[in-house]
Amino acid sequence: MELIYMNNRWIFFCFFLFILSASHSQNTIISFLNKSYSNDTLYVLKEKDFITKIKDTLAWAKVNNNGEWNVRLNIDQTQMLYIPLYKNEIVVCVEPNKSYKIKVPLKQTMTIEDSLNAYFEPFTFYATILNMDSTCTHESISRLEYSLDTLFQKYFKVIHFKIKRRTVDSLLNKLSLQYAYATSNYFKQYLFYKTILMKYLSYERDQNYIIKYYFNDKPVLLNNVAYTELFNQLFNDYLSYYATTHWGENVSDAILKLRSPVALRKAIRRNPAFTNDTLVDLVILKGLHDAYYSNDLPNKVRFSNLGIKTILDSMVLISKTKPLKQIAENIRLKIQNDEIVYAFEEFPFADLDGNEMYLRNFKGKYLYVMIADFRSYDFFTILKQEKASLSRFSDKLKVVNIILYPQKEKLKQMIKTNDLIGEYLFCKNDKMFKKYFKLKALPQFMIWDANGKIINNNAPLPDERIIPYLMQIMKD
Repeated sequence: MELIYMNNRWIFFCFFLFILSASHSQNTIISFLNKSYSNDTLYVLKEKDFITKIKDTLAWAKVNNNGEWNVRLNIDQTQMLYIPLYKNEIVVCVEPNKSYKIKVPLKQTMTIEDSLNAYFEPFTFYATILNMDSTCTHESISRLEYSLDTLFQKYFKVIHFKIKRRTVDSLLNKLSLQYAYATSNYFKQYLFYKTILMKYLSYERDQNYIIKYYFNDKPVLLNNVAYTELFNQLFNDYLSYYATTHWGENVSDAILKLRSPVALRKAIRRNPAFTNDTLVDLVILKGLHDAYYSNDLPNKVRFSNLGIKTILDSMVLISKTKPLKQIAENIRLKIQNDEIVYAFEEFPFADLDGNEMYLRNFKGKYLYVMIADFRSYDFFTILKQEKASLSRFSDKLKVVNIILYPQKEKLKQMIKTNDLIGEYLFCKNDKMFKKYFKLKALPQFMIWDANGKIINNNAPLPDERIIPYLMQIMKD
């Protein structure tokens, strides 16, 4: 009898956990109807963080024959999401457990010129929500952004040149009153920080005032786009500026000599405006990112790239919260990938005919790069897998095989006999190549985007399992 009671109690406990987990599982749906996208696979993207601004795939779904697209998201907080539509990109601010029927423009595919243009940017705009009124968070943000653009254009001279504090405050107060109906905490915070941003861009030039009253004693809202937009404006390349002030005189030593996040924290906290530890760490992460990517600019304080990367390594370990650790890791990975790309792009190779080639010659298409040893047992098998799995992507993807220790005549015969695909490149000194790029195990695979940025520097083998992965990556 006691055993039956124990079993029943265990079943009840498991059932309770199931109900509890289900209650925390959030389902948000985005859908549209537009036949011009029939049979296309479309993706929902989200920024990994507000500093690197690298977008990651959150979900994807295929449009059916009737032009119906429906994607389900598991989210637990309000988020700003992006849906690439070839020449366009729409923005949707979604909340947990809500369904969004959106209106999308007719499909406009990218031209060859667009694809080859490394600086091409899609036309980005807020989606129209068909099944919600103007009080929903997305519609409120969309209306606010339109109002701010209109206000900025109409009163540009007042805001930027006459700098009349009373006039700017009056305009912004009238604008804020139009949204008195809003009940969403996300939108209230969005409106607050958008208003502060407008004041900062017009007359409130004192950084320490903004830090003290609008960041230090306020919640850190990493998920609110208006908060992060003001943060990025306020702390743009901040370490280079701060190092020139009397409070920041120890910044350079902290990075160049000590390479210590603890010393850098102390240098930041010398400014009495900073009393929030999380804010200090965010400023350091933003500052390290900007310092690395602006080190070649003239008339600024420069820092050692080694010092920057060493502190980033430490921030991944010692940051006090999981989001901060993740931002540090994202910045570190972005720098690593960009350094790999630059090194590979500048490295001279030779093709089968002896012509000098660089990987930068292949910009404009995605690249699947394999580095392999000709002598390895599975070399020929992998080349056949490339043909079987990657040929279908030939209009968007270029296969590049970097072959070490080759027998070129034998390789030429293999390519001709088996109709293998891809470009074949060779090094002058294979041992030096492996040492230079620190290659310990071969084969190695990488995927680059059309602009020459690494998507994955540890890509999957080119077997059938890579097909859905590539379909997910190559969204355009």
